[in-house]
Amino acid sequence: MSGRIWVGLFFLIFGFGFLLHQADIIDMSQVLSTWWPLILIIIGIIQLINRTLSSTVSGFLFLLVGVLFFINQWFDLHLIFYLWPLIFIFIGFVIILTRAKSGKTKHTSDKLSTFLLFSGAEIKSQSKNFQGGSVVTIMGGVEIDLRDAVIAEGAMLDFTSILGGISIIVSENVQVEISGIPILGGWEDSTRKHGESEEVVVLKLNCLTILGGLEIRN
Repeated sequence: MSGRIWVGLFFLIFGFGFLLHQADIIDMSQVLSTWWPLILIIIGIIQLINRTLSSTVSGFLFLLVGVLFFINQWFDLHLIFYLWPLIFIFIGFVIILTRAKSGKTKHTSDKLSTFLLFSGAEIKSQSKNFQGGSVVTIMGGVEIDLRDAVIAEGAMLDFTSILGGISIIVSENVQVEISGIPILGGWEDSTRKHGESEEVVVLKLNCLTILGGLEIRN
C-alpha cells in the first residue's frame, strides 16, 4: 500500500471519527486518549516497510515510543519514566553501528515507493525501466534525480507533500506533464520547453500539495 493511500486513510478515519463524535455516537476524545499510541506504531511500521534509508531510524523510534506508550496505557507500568533514556540508548546504538554514507541513495528498481516523516532523503534512480511510483513527504523533504533513469512509456509518479518539499531533476529530453491539486501549496516546472518536432520522453506527475511544494528542473 502506497504512502499516499495511508495518508488518505488517516484523514478519512479522523474525519469519520469526528463526524460520529459530533453526532454523539462515539466519544472521540476518549478514543484518542486510549488508542493514540497506535498512530505512532503505524507511522513507524510504514517507514520500516518502505525502507527509505533516511527514515529507518525515525521508523524504529516511532515504533519504540508507540509500543512503550501503548503498554503504559493498558497496563499502567509507569514506563514513561524510562522512555527518554531508552530513546537516547537506541540512538546511540544506531550512530555507532550505522556506516556513514555519502552522496545520494542509489535506486535501481522500476518503481519508487518513499514515505518520509520529519526526515529527508536524496535518491538517484538508475532504473533501466522506470515506471514511476509514489512519494509522500510530511514535514520532510526529498530530492529525486532521474537523469540516469530510463523512463518507460506511460510512467507516472504520485506525489503527496504536506508541510514538506520535493525536488525532481530530469534529463533535458524528458517532457513533464503535471496534474493535481494544490492546497495552500504549489509546484514549479523549470524544465526546458520542447518543440513539436523533438523526440521526448513523457513523465506524468500527479501531485497533491498541502502547505508544501514541488520543483521540477533539468
